[in-house]
Amino acid sequence: MSKQRHTNADGSWYEGDWKNEKRHGYGTWIRPDGTKYAGEWVDDLPHGSGMLTMADGTYFKGEWKGGKRNGNGMLTYADGTTLSGTWLEGRYEGRHEQTTEKVDSCAELERTNWELQQKIAELEGGRQKKGARQITFAYLKRFNLVMGLLHFIQGSLMLYFALSIDQIKAFKTPVWSYFLEFNTDIMRLVTKPEQIGEVPFGLFVSFFLFLSALAHFIIVMPKTNSIYNRDLQKGINIFRWYEYSLSSSLMIILIAMLFGVYDIGALITIFILNASMNWFGLLMEKVNQYTEKVSWSPFVFGSIAGIGPWVVIIMHALGNADPAEVPWFVYAIIGSYFVFFNLFPINMILQYKKVGKWADYLYGERGYIILSLVAKSVLAWLVFSGVMQPS
Repeated sequence: MSKQRHTNADGSWYEGDWKNEKRHGYGTWIRPDGTKYAGEWVDDLPHGSGMLTMADGTYFKGEWKGGKRNGNGMLTYADGTTLSGTWLEGRYEGRHEQTTEKVDSCAELERTNWELQQKIAELEGGRQKKGARQITFAYLKRFNLVMGLLHFIQGSLMLYFALSIDQIKAFKTPVWSYFLEFNTDIMRLVTKPEQIGEVPFGLFVSFFLFLSALAHFIIVMPKTNSIYNRDLQKGINIFRWYEYSLSSSLMIILIAMLFGVYDIGALITIFILNASMNWFGLLMEKVNQYTEKVSWSPFVFGSIAGIGPWVVIIMHALGNADPAEVPWFVYAIIGSYFVFFNLFPINMILQYKKVGKWADYLYGERGYIILSLVAKSVLAWLVFSGVMQPS
């Protein structure tokens, strides 16, 4: 722990305790307009007891948690009107003796707090390493656009191959339905299979790449980008989990069909299990925005749901085969997915454990985006290689 002062080019400055290159301990932060926070900090955010004074004289004195008012405190307006009681996540929860229609300017500052944290380099002056890249909302917007284009280009190539290469056009996997029928010859119920359709495999491989591209393009649109940024402040990305629930679930049923899973019931179950794994991921983020201690239950349940489809796939891929005769791409797909399957939850664990750079949620968000591109690209082209194998 050391005491330092860092001044920003626009006149904002912080003076106080530092630890591991973050504001940590007691310190004072002042903006040129007179806005001032003096109090306790933890990991670059007001946390503990502190007082925030606005330029108009309005001030809040009380308890803070993760950059928001949380606990007992009193908000006093410039005209002397007060609001005292309990705050939760920046929202007033307790009863008060006086009512007021005044705008809570402290709340407005809290809503912009994430953007202020994005400008941490301004508060830290020359502390940042030269050339170091700071992850901001603007950076993520550009990054999502680039990733969307990369997904779209790959999807377009895959679509072109699916429509122009005879071997890929001809490769279709059957979909079967199994139902009970009474056999009058043997006088008992028997299982009767019936083919209900075929899947043009190459086309569907391109579809999950297009789904990912679409999600990235939606994120960079003005209205949805503001929702994306707002949710990132809370440690949530709903777009990610809904997109994963569709694109990765489509991808895994295609892999399942490549390995001989043709039963419509099994394919629907695999899709729902994989989608549920991602919905548990969303639940993990939604639940933990309100908890002081991380609740890992959604993470555990999601991991269990995610393992289910791969039990079925591995049984079909390796269960009745001579390992020496299993094609190379089977091992490549299973091995690759095992690696990526574990990298996604590891990224989430690092976020919630706040390990190193993952203490910034946006760093983990960028990690998800990179992992999504690499995982889907590798698996898409491995599946494509499987389609191109001689029959």
